[in-house]
Formats: sequence, structure tokens, C-alpha cells
Amino acid sequence: TSDPVTPLLTQWTYQAMVHDLLGIRNNRVDLGGKDVMTKVPNDQKQVVLSSEQDDFFKKAMYNNYGDLGIEIKNLVDGFQEASKMNHNIQSIEDMQRFVENYPEFRAKQGNVSKHVTLMTELSRLVEEGMLMNASELEQEIACNTSMKSSTFWNEVVDVIKDHKVKDDHKVKLAMLFAIRFEKEGETISRLISELIDSGVPIKKANLVRQVLDYGGQGKRDDDLFGGNKSFFSRASTAVKGLKGVDNVYTQHQPLISNITEQMFKGKLKEQDYPFHSQVPHVDAKHVNELIIFIAGGVTYEESRFIANLQQQSASL
Repeated sequence: TSDPVTPLLTQWTYQAMVHDLLGIRNNRVDLGGKDVMTKVPNDQKQVVLSSEQDDFFKKAMYNNYGDLGIEIKNLVDGFQEASKMNHNIQSIEDMQRFVENYPEFRAKQGNVSKHVTLMTELSRLVEEGMLMNASELEQEIACNTSMKSSTFWNEVVDVIKDHKVKDDHKVKLAMLFAIRFEKEGETISRLISELIDSGVPIKKANLVRQVLDYGGQGKRDDDLFGGNKSFFSRASTAVKGLKGVDNVYTQHQPLISNITEQMFKGKLKEQDYPFHSQVPHVDAKHVNELIIFIAGGVTYEESRFIANLQQQSASL
């Protein structure tokens, strides 16, 4: 319950997006369902996403949305150059048409064509669900700790009233708003009413109160939003990548990033993170093995942070 914010945020890295928008079950993604609108070749109705079997996925699984589009475009451009072709590819749709028109590309680069198909469907879902607008607002609420609820109210209500945004994304945004401004009970009640008025089932709308019972300020060990103790701060801004693929907001950092940082500095509070009296004192600066256990499971954002930490620390 220490960090109820991270699981609610829309994710913009490859593995996390596929899981959130399409679903990953036992390293498999089902692209044969009726909800998938992208033209999918018969041999790609079910695809495997495994970092152990797929070199491109291993390299790109933690890439953000914009960088991923550029990586795939570079592979397609490389095939064109090797095949002495000349097609102006500037968007995801251009890549998809190229894959459809040149079966020899799929024959030689079937693994890459799989990722083009996945990227095309992800792009469609992002655009149709208005996810970029909602995600930008999520990041602002989570990271901009100096703003008042009134600053965000109109934008939050606009997202909730937008029929293009799915109920689950509306509820997650409302839950995030409630966690950020949980002392404003009347405002939260109005927010729940807005959800119900927009057609969200009452049972789903009530999750807004349930998340406060689960991870409200009284249930958390750390103060996520208060003053100098705030763990969420701005880290980056959006930049443009391949047309149709924005390198979107990823300013939020999970609480686990600050916990590990404090651990390596030897500044974790013993009352919050006790240790057995018989364990010998260890200089945190010389630690080369760290085991983190999170009750309830780990998010893809936290998994990505740990992977990046291991890359940056050769001895860890």
C-alpha cells in the first residue's frame, strides 16, 4: 500500500503497453480476437513475446513508445537498403503497408513484421482511446505536487465525459485524483457522480473510495505528495519521434526508485525498514546483491527501473 499511484498510471514502454492494451498470457499475445482491427497475417494471430527467444524484444521491451517506433523503422529501412528498394516510410501506417506489400520481408524478417503488426494495433488503440491526453493529465496530477485540485478538475471531468475514453481509464484517472486530493471529500464525491453520469457502472465507480481504503494516506508508510518529502517530481518532457508515435510523458518515477536510492546512501530509516539484530552491519556503498520483495506483485514500471539500475551498476 506504500505506492498506490504507480499501478494506476498509463504506461508507455513496449512490454507494459502490450500487457495493458492487448494482454500478455504466458508470453503470448492474442491478435486474433474480434476487437483487433489491424490486418493481421494468419501466422501472426498468436505471437510470442519472450526476451529469451526474441532478440529485438529483449532490446526494445523497455523502450518508450517513440523510441520503439524509430527502432522498428530503422529495421525496415535496413531491409529496403539491402534489397535496393526505395519507399518513403514516415509513419506506422507506411510500415504496415510495406510489410503487407512485400511478403519477402516477412519471410526474411518475420520477427520484425510481428512487431510492426503489434505497433500498428497499439497505435490504433492509443489514438482511438485518446490515451495521450489522459496520460498527460495523469502525469501532471502525480508529479506536480504544488497544484490544487481546482487546477485539474475541468480537465479530469472532460476526460470522464469523453465517450472515446474507456471506462477503465476513466476510473483509474479518478482513483489517481482521489489519492492525490483525498482530504477533499466533497470533491471526490462529485467526481464519483461524474463517473456514474458518464455511464460508468456504480460498482466500478465505487473503486475510487475503495482505493483510498486500501492505499490512502493513513495506510501508507511514506508521504508521496507532501512538501519536501514528495517522491514524485518532474523528470522529462515529451518530444517527437516517428510521425504518429509521440515519445510521451514518462516523468513519474516509482517509489521503489527512491527507496533503493536511500538504501545505497545508507539513509533508510530503521523504524520503517528494520533489520535483524544478528545481521552484521554492511556498508551500503559496497552492496552488490539487492533482493526486493513487493507484497502484491510488481508493475512493469518498477521492473523497468530495476532493469535500468542493473545496467547502470556493473557490480549489482
